[in-house]
Amino acid sequence: MKENMHHGASNLIFQRAEELRNNMTIAEEILWKEIHINQWHVKFRRQHPIANYIVDFYCHSLKLVIELDGGIHDNEDAKKLDELRERHLTELGLRVIRFKNEEVYKEMDKVLNTISIAINENSSHLKDTPLVDGGMKKLYVIKIGGNIIDNEEKLAAFIKDFADLFGNPTPQHPFRGRGLLVHGGGKLATKLAADLGIEQQMIDGRRITDSATLKIVTMVYAGAINKNVVAQLQAHGCNAIGLSGADGNAIKAHKRPPVISPSGGGGIDYGFVGDVDAVNTQLLRSLLEQNIAIVLAPITHDGQGLLLNTNADTIAQEAAKALSNNYDVELIYSFEKSGVLMNADDDSSVISTINPTYYQELKEKQIIFAGMIPKLDNAFAAINSGVSKVIIGKAEQLQQLITGEAGTSIVND
Repeated sequence: MKENMHHGASNLIFQRAEELRNNMTIAEEILWKEIHINQWHVKFRRQHPIANYIVDFYCHSLKLVIELDGGIHDNEDAKKLDELRERHLTELGLRVIRFKNEEVYKEMDKVLNTISIAINENSSHLKDTPLVDGGMKKLYVIKIGGNIIDNEEKLAAFIKDFADLFGNPTPQHPFRGRGLLVHGGGKLATKLAADLGIEQQMIDGRRITDSATLKIVTMVYAGAINKNVVAQLQAHGCNAIGLSGADGNAIKAHKRPPVISPSGGGGIDYGFVGDVDAVNTQLLRSLLEQNIAIVLAPITHDGQGLLLNTNADTIAQEAAKALSNNYDVELIYSFEKSGVLMNADDDSSVISTINPTYYQELKEKQIIFAGMIPKLDNAFAAINSGVSKVIIGKAEQLQQLITGEAGTSIVND
């Protein structure tokens, strides 16, 4: 049980709260639809036990209570009890705002505006970043796929959405967590290599990074793509900094030894490809706490002067895992598909939730597209290492992915 979330509520109060949850009034159901998944990105609970009371709606991170009053609350005895209840809740450090049922029915815009003002006032001490239960700040680690990087129009739209969520606060987007963006490389490196006459070798869909290719991917990933993303974020009012793994010793890695090919055969030397050893959380936190969005390129270093080409999905996973000790982290893999699909050719066949048992079943029946397996393996590794949620979905639906209205959620139960 989270500290001070229930203020000593008895088992009887918990039982009664469960009963009320299953028998909400019409007004409560209407308001719950508006605040359950909401524009402020804060979590509300319904029929929540606090001390000897059951409040209609409660946001623990903001210590905010919302009460709905039916006609019975208009009589004098009920008013006195409401005053006593509100005074006690206030003494517990909570703020209470009240609405009549009629306001919910007829003046929803006014109700939501009042809630928005209360949220803004209650969270001012959080420097525009809401806390989640237990006092941990919210962090979104978002990986954007190469197919989006290759499409100027889709990339520009994604960057605008990212900036709206993690840039300077606006009336439309006053609350958000901090943002860390990891990008892939797209096809630009392959095109540049072809232009320079440098042959590219791919095995099982993975690039062999020889010394000439390492120079190209470093120029493209840590240079052209990274700085283009940063510049576009700045244009939308989102203060951002672009880093490779070598910058500030952000991500150390080691050169991958030869491995057995997944398709059989002898050992494969992927060349200057790195596997992550350590993430410099102190550096990343110092930037995030200044409300600077971080844009990570998939280039790491080994601490001995050698740069390494590293899988962007893995960088996102390792960064999310490392920072989960300091933040409530959600990891989002955003790319061109709507999520994990039951049918790879049908973008509407999204699997909404996958747990370990279901994942094993999907693999055994060979339902999941093979290219999705490494991404899902990374997702479950992240969940098992402290990341609170992993979501896979379409880059154009970033807002809906964050609010849980789209994509595939990876869970561990």
